[in-house]
Amino acid sequence: MEKSRTYNSVKNVIFSIGTYIITLILEFVSRTIFIHLLTEEYLGLNGLFANILSFLSLAELGVGTAMSYALYKPLKENDTEVVKSIMYLYRKLYCIIGFIVLAVGFMLTPFLPHLIKEMPENMPYLYLYYILYVLNSGISYFYTYKRSIIICDQKEYISTISTTIAGISRLLLQIIVLLVTKSYSLYLVVMILTTLGENIVISTIAGKQYPYLKERNVDALSSEITTTIKKNVFAMLFHKIGTAVVSATDNIIISKFVGLVALGVYSNYVLIVNAVTNLLNKIFTSLTASIGNLALADDKEHVEKVFYRTLFMNIWSRGFCAICLLCLLQPFINLWLGNRFLLTNATLIIIVINFYLKGVRSTVLTFRDATGIFWYDRYKPLIESVCNLVFSIPLAIKYGISGVLLGTILSTILVPLWVEPYVLFKYYFKKGIGQYMACQCKYAIVIIIIACMNYKICSVLPMAGIGIFILKLLICIIVPNVCMILLWHKKEEYQYYYHLVLKVLGKAK
Repeated sequence: MEKSRTYNSVKNVIFSIGTYIITLILEFVSRTIFIHLLTEEYLGLNGLFANILSFLSLAELGVGTAMSYALYKPLKENDTEVVKSIMYLYRKLYCIIGFIVLAVGFMLTPFLPHLIKEMPENMPYLYLYYILYVLNSGISYFYTYKRSIIICDQKEYISTISTTIAGISRLLLQIIVLLVTKSYSLYLVVMILTTLGENIVISTIAGKQYPYLKERNVDALSSEITTTIKKNVFAMLFHKIGTAVVSATDNIIISKFVGLVALGVYSNYVLIVNAVTNLLNKIFTSLTASIGNLALADDKEHVEKVFYRTLFMNIWSRGFCAICLLCLLQPFINLWLGNRFLLTNATLIIIVINFYLKGVRSTVLTFRDATGIFWYDRYKPLIESVCNLVFSIPLAIKYGISGVLLGTILSTILVPLWVEPYVLFKYYFKKGIGQYMACQCKYAIVIIIIACMNYKICSVLPMAGIGIFILKLLICIIVPNVCMILLWHKKEEYQYYYHLVLKVLGKAK
C-alpha cells in the first residue's frame, strides 16, 4: 500500500510539473504580446476582475473541499453506491452555485466604477469585459464537479492532461486573436469557449472512468455522512470567506487607492510569483489524495513522519524559489519588459517574504484538507481577514503596493501561521506545536542567511544583459542548494528523499 501511494504521488507530481511548464512558457508569450498590443490598464483590469470573481467563488461555500474529503473513504473501499450518492449531491449543489455566481456577478456590474481609482477613457466596453469574465467563472460550476472524483481517486494526472491541453489551446488561440484583431473582447470569448470545452471533456472522461455515475438509481446518503458534509461545508465557508478577503482584496485595494496602471505593473510580478507558487502547489495538490488515503489506514506516528518529510520538501523548495525570486525577478522583468515595468527593491523584498510565508503554510493546509479537520479553526479566516483589511487599507494609502502586501504579511504572522498548525497537531496528532514551531524557526533562519548571502553575491553583478542573467541563475541554482545539502544532509528527511531519488533513477535506467 505504501509503495502504491508513493508511486501514485510521484506519477501525479511528474505529470503536474511537466505539463505546467509547457503551459507556463505559452503564458509568458501571451502576456508579452498582450503588453505590446494593449495598454497597462488592460493588465490591471485582468487582475481586478480576477479578484472580484474570487469573491464570487464564496458561493461555492467550501462544498468542493468537503465533498472531496467525503469521497476518500468510499473510493478506497470501492463503495460505488455511496460514491454515486455523494456525486449526485455534489452535482446538485454545484448547479445551484453556478446560477448564484452568474446572478450575483451580473448584479455587481453597476458598481465597477467604485473599484477603480480613475476610470480609463479608452475602454468603452468595460462592462462587457466584466460580463464575459463572469460568464467564464459561472459556467465552470456546471461540469467541473466530476473532476474531484478523478483527483480523489489518485488519478490527478488525467485532470492535469485535460487542463494542460485546454490551457495550451486557450493561449494559442488568444495569441492568434490578439495578433490578428487586437480585440480584448474576443480574447475573453476564447477564454470562455476553452473553459466550457475543458469542463465537457473532463466530465466525459469521468463518465467513462466511473460509468456507475450515469446510473439513475441513487440512494439517499446516510445521516452520518450528511452530517459530516454539512459540518465541513459550514466550517469551510469561514475558510472561503477568509481566503477571499485576504487573497482577493489586494488587487481591489491597489486598483482603488493606487490605480489601474500600478496594478498592471504589479500584475507582471504576480504572474511570475503565481507561476512559481502554482508549480509548487501542484506538487502538494498531487499529494493530498495520497495523504487522505494514508490517514485512513495508518497510525498517527507514521503520518507524523510523513508530515515532517513533506514539510522538509516544502521548506527546501519554497526557500530555494524565494531566493531565486529575490535575486532574479528584477533582472528578469528588466530583460522581458524593460525598466519602466520595475517596482522598487523594497517592494520586491516584501513580495518575496509574502511568497515564502504563504508557501510554508501549505504543508499544514494539505494535511488539514486530507484529514478533514476544517471545523476547529473555522473562525481563524474571519479574524485573519479583518486584520488584513485593518492593516492593508491605511498602509496602501501611505505606501502604495508595498503597504498592501505588508498588511497581508502582518495578518499572516498574527493569525494563520500559528493557528493552523495548532489545530492540526491538537486535533489530529494529539500533540503540542512546540516541535513544529521550533522546526519552522530553524528552517527560516537558514533560509534567511542563505538568501542574504546569495543576494549579496548577485548584487555585485550589473542588472542588464542576458549573459549576466544566466550567470545569476547559475549562482541561484548552485549556492542555495549546496548550502542546504551541507547543512541538512544528515537529517532523516534528506536521507529519505535522497534514497527515493536514487531508487527512481535506478528504475529509469
